[in-house]
Amino acid sequence: MSEKIFKTFCVFMQKGGVGKTTLTNMLSYELTQYGKVLIVDADQQGNLTYLYDSEGKLISEEKCFLSVLKEETNLEDAVVTCREPTETTKGLYLLGTKKNDNDLRSYMESGFRDDPNSIRMLVKKAMEIGFNYVFFDLPPSFGFYEKIILANATDIIPIIEPEDFAVESLTNFNTQIKKLKVQYDAKFSNCKYLVVNKGNNQKLVHKFWTDTLKKSPYEIFEFHDSKAVSGAISYHLPMQEYNPGNPLCKVAAELAGKIK
Repeated sequence: MSEKIFKTFCVFMQKGGVGKTTLTNMLSYELTQYGKVLIVDADQQGNLTYLYDSEGKLISEEKCFLSVLKEETNLEDAVVTCREPTETTKGLYLLGTKKNDNDLRSYMESGFRDDPNSIRMLVKKAMEIGFNYVFFDLPPSFGFYEKIILANATDIIPIIEPEDFAVESLTNFNTQIKKLKVQYDAKFSNCKYLVVNKGNNQKLVHKFWTDTLKKSPYEIFEFHDSKAVSGAISYHLPMQEYNPGNPLCKVAAELAGKIK
C-alpha cells in the first residue's frame, strides 16, 4: 500500500449508545494493517481514551486534544502510543481527552467558534507527520463543533441499531449530511457503508428492521449483539485482543478492508 494515502474518518449518528466509540476503536485497530493510525477522542466523555489510559497517567491538560486545539501543545507532543508498530502493523496512536472533560465541553460550546480552522490544521499536521488514517470519535450531537469535524472527514460511516426509529434516524442523517456538504463545502465521499449494530436475529423486531435497512442504498455490515464488547471494555482492550475469534472482529476486518 502506498505511504501517501491519507484519509480521515468519522463513525457517526446523532444518538447516544449506538456503538460509535466501540466501532471507531475496532476499525482503527484493523486499519493499522494498512497504515499508521491516529485516533482522536473528540468526545468530552473521554470513553475512547479511558480504554487505553484507564488510570489517567498518559493524558493531562498539557497533553490532550483540547491543548492541541488551543495551540498550547504541538500535535507530536500530545500524541501517545497505544500499540507499537510490528512486522504486520504500522502502529496505533491516540490524541486523548480527559474523562468527562468539562473544559472541552465549554470550549466546544464557545471558544471553538473563534477558530474552527483548528480541526483543519490538526488534520493537515497529522498528514505531515506521517499518519495515514485519522479517526475522530464524536459526541452524539450535531452542533457547530460536530459539523466542523465531519466536514473535515474524507469518509463518514453511519451506525444504527435495528429498532423502531431506525429508518427515521437514517433519513434524518441523510438529510443532515446533504446539508453539511452544501453549507460547509464538505468534500467527504458519499456514504457507502452502513453499520447495523447490536442486532439479535432471534428478535423478530431486530430482523425486520435489519431486513428493511438492507433495502437502503448502503452496503450493510451487521455487528450482532455480543457480551464480549462489555468484556473488552472491562479489561481495557480492543476487541481484537480480548476475543480475536469473535465474529465482530471478522466483520470489522471486512469493513476496514473496504474503507482503507
